[in-house]
Amino acid sequence: MDKEAPHQSMAAALKRLPHDLPERVTLDCLLDRLGDKAIAFVLLVFAIPAIIPTPGIPAGMIFGTALAILSLQMMFRARRLVLPSVLGRLSVSRSIIELTADKAAPRLEKLEALLKPRGHMLARFAGPAFIGIVIFLMAVIIALPIPFGNTLPGITVLIIALALAQRDDLALLGGLVLAIVSVLFSIGIVYGGWALISAWFGFGQPAV
Repeated sequence: MDKEAPHQSMAAALKRLPHDLPERVTLDCLLDRLGDKAIAFVLLVFAIPAIIPTPGIPAGMIFGTALAILSLQMMFRARRLVLPSVLGRLSVSRSIIELTADKAAPRLEKLEALLKPRGHMLARFAGPAFIGIVIFLMAVIIALPIPFGNTLPGITVLIIALALAQRDDLALLGGLVLAIVSVLFSIGIVYGGWALISAWFGFGQPAV
């Protein structure tokens, strides 16, 4: 699999993605369809369902878990990305892929218009291992059942993917900063939820 595909329009590639897909699309089928694409595009396709609501499926859990596994392979510079058979056999309707592509492609076009090659030193300095760890953390947050917890880490992966594809170090830096914000936001949501539950049920209060 190619590791870089600079100056390629991901929005156009996303629009073409649903073409010729079967009515039910397994994750293995989707990954095979992306087999000759850049790793950045694979990450983007698996991150988008975490951002755009997909009716009828637990998108965060499914695609977050898949992203976590793919990011681990990215860390170790795998020549070909694969999914465990249990996860790879999971399927979604082609209409879900079409809906996701239709909603996401116009937004991607706007984002890509803002990006341009602004150095590749940060990506080279950080390396696949570090970037893979960041994406892994975001994927774990996406997969966890945290209320409103999918969007920020999903956007983070999307921005990092676009930055890698366009060799835009400024966008990559923004993605890494957003990753920190995503972690802090998720911790805040979990802590706030636990504090609310504790207060409601009286956990930690001295017995009378």
